[in-house]
Amino acid sequence: MGGHVGTAARNQESVFIDWEQLDSTKGLTVLRVPVPGGWLVYASNSYHQHGGLTFYPDPDHVWDGGSMVRG
Repeated sequence: MGGHVGTAARNQESVFIDWEQLDSTKGLTVLRVPVPGGWLVYASNSYHQHGGLTFYPDPDHVWDGGSMVRG
C-alpha cells in the first residue's frame, strides 16, 4: 500500500482551509476550523509528531475556542 495520491485539476480558484490557532497549555498545538455542523479540531505536540483530528458538533458555531471553567 501507499503511493502518490493525485488530485483533480480545478477550473476555479483554489480553496484553502483557514485554521485558527487556539491558546493552549502543556505545550500542545490546538487548531480549529468551522465546517458545516461544527468544528474540525486538531491537537498535537509542538513537533507535530503525535496528534489527532476530531469533529466537535456545534451547528451555530457558538464555541469561542476556550475550555469550560473547572469547578
